[in-house]
Amino acid sequence: MNPQHVTFPLALIAGLLSFFSPCILPLVPVYIGYLTGTSVTAFGETRQRNTLLHALFFVLGFGLVFVLLGVAAGLIGQTILPIMPYVVKVGGAVLIIFGLHMTGLISIPLLNLEKRLDLPQESSGYWASALVGMIFAAGWTPCVGPILSAILLMAANSKTAANGALLLTTYTLGLGVPFLITAALVDVALPTLKRMNRHTRLISVIAGGLLIIMGLLLLTGRFEPLLFWLNANIRI
Repeated sequence: MNPQHVTFPLALIAGLLSFFSPCILPLVPVYIGYLTGTSVTAFGETRQRNTLLHALFFVLGFGLVFVLLGVAAGLIGQTILPIMPYVVKVGGAVLIIFGLHMTGLISIPLLNLEKRLDLPQESSGYWASALVGMIFAAGWTPCVGPILSAILLMAANSKTAANGALLLTTYTLGLGVPFLITAALVDVALPTLKRMNRHTRLISVIAGGLLIIMGLLLLTGRFEPLLFWLNANIRI
């Protein structure tokens, strides 16, 4: 039985939770406006034909960074194989702390930082959008860090660069597909996202709770047995 059959859906859910986090969801209209050179207020009247392509290159940009991180995590896991069980337990403890932060039970100032980037006023082309996506991956890592750390830990535990890359590709799909849907249905999607902003706190609490559960499972050595059981009993 291959537990990766279960971890890939977990990575997809993690990407979705990252998209709906308080530091990304409210800024989606700003990013799409920047990428297309159209003000947020103009989206209701004007839809530029290249919006989806700009969004696609943006997703490819941050996806490249995340996939490379996954490859690195997989290689590191393979290199430190003898001590990997201890790394997983330490990682589990860290995830519990991150989860407590996301639920608001404790506060870690470093994770509250959002690196606001001084971008040019207008995108000059599709490759510029890809570059912005790469900057996005680096600049907002403190905010999505707790969820991303869980997926990187899973990538390291996979002990192969290929599985690490696949896990982070799946994470990127969870984070990137909503961007693409928003760009494709910009007139409808943006008002909907604005209404959803009021629920970002609830989403953070749910994500924090999941991190705490995952951390406890890793810390107690029950994570992989649970994955094997799920894989044996649930067909995905």
